[in-house]
Amino acid sequence: MALPHLIKYVYTHGTDEVIRRGKKIHAIGFVELVEYDDLFGSAVFRVKDDSYSTYYKVYIQKFKDADSTSLRCACPYNLGDICRHEAAALFQLQELIDRGHLQAEHVQYDQRHTVVKMKAIDLKSLRLFSSPEVFAEAETFLRTNKAAIESAGNETVKATVNLDGRSYKVIIRKNEEKNFDTSCDYEDTEHPLCLPKVIVLLQLLNTHGASYFDSIRNWDKEKNKLLEAYGYSLNDDLKGKFEFAYKDGKPFLRVLDPAIKRVAQVTAPARPVLIQQKEKEVELPVVEETADAVPSQRLGVVFNLGKKNFPHFTLDVVMGENIFNKVR
Repeated sequence: MALPHLIKYVYTHGTDEVIRRGKKIHAIGFVELVEYDDLFGSAVFRVKDDSYSTYYKVYIQKFKDADSTSLRCACPYNLGDICRHEAAALFQLQELIDRGHLQAEHVQYDQRHTVVKMKAIDLKSLRLFSSPEVFAEAETFLRTNKAAIESAGNETVKATVNLDGRSYKVIIRKNEEKNFDTSCDYEDTEHPLCLPKVIVLLQLLNTHGASYFDSIRNWDKEKNKLLEAYGYSLNDDLKGKFEFAYKDGKPFLRVLDPAIKRVAQVTAPARPVLIQQKEKEVELPVVEETADAVPSQRLGVVFNLGKKNFPHFTLDVVMGENIFNKVR
C-alpha cells in the first residue's frame, strides 16, 4: 500500500534524525492545530520543541496537491529541507485527515458578516470567494452602473448598490489580521462574497488598484515624517507642492514644485571656530601654586532662534578672553 503523500514528503525530505524527533514530538502530543482552511488546503500548527520549552508555528500550504505542497517553520533550523517541527506537523495533519476530523461540512454563509482572507483586492480571490456567475454579473453591472461610495477612510469603505429596484448597504473593512470583514443584507448562503460585495470590491480594484484599502489607512504620522524633510507638515497648504503615491500599501512623497528643496541638516556651526594648537610640551621648574588656575579664554554657545526653515534655529560657538582673569 502506497504511503499518503504527506508522510512520503517527510521521508523524502527529512533526515533520519529529523524523522525520529518529529515522530517523538507528534507522539507526546506537542502538536496543536490552530488554523485550517479547507478551501485553500492550508493549515497552521503550533509545535512545542522536544528539547526546549519553545513553541514554533508551522505553516503548511496546498497540502491537498502533492506537487505543490510547501512548508515553513519559524525555527532557525537550516541543515535540511524540513525540520523536526515540520515533520511532526505533517504527521499530525495526516492523522487528522485519516480520522476524518478535517472533512468540511456544507457551510452556509451569513452575509451580515463574512471574513475574506486576502491581503489586497485580487481578481483570483474575488472569483474564488463568489462564483463564476456572480462575478460575471458584477462585471456586467459595472459596465453601465456604479456603486455609490458613501465614505472611505481608516481602511473602511461604506457603499450602496442598487439592484432590481432595491438598495443594499455594503461595508468592507480591513481587520487586524489584514483580511477583510464584509457586511451586507443581500441573501446568499453559498459564498463568502455576495453580488453587491463583489460589485464594490471590483469597482474599487478597477478605479484605485489592489492596495486601495492601504491607501485610505490613517498614515498621518508617516506622512508628516516625509514632509518634515522639506520643512512642511500636513497642516500646511500642500496644493501644487506635494502629493502622495502608494506603493506596496505605503505612502511615498512626490515633490511637484521643483523650487522646494530638502532642509539642510545643521551638522556644524555657521561660523568657523578657531581651536588653538597644543603647544609642544617643555619641562618647566616646579612652582608652588597658592591659588586655583583660571583659564585665559572661554567658549560659549549662542542659540539663534526664529529661523524660517526647519529646525527653526542655528547654533554658533564663540570664543573670547576670560574677563574675570583680567580683573583678578
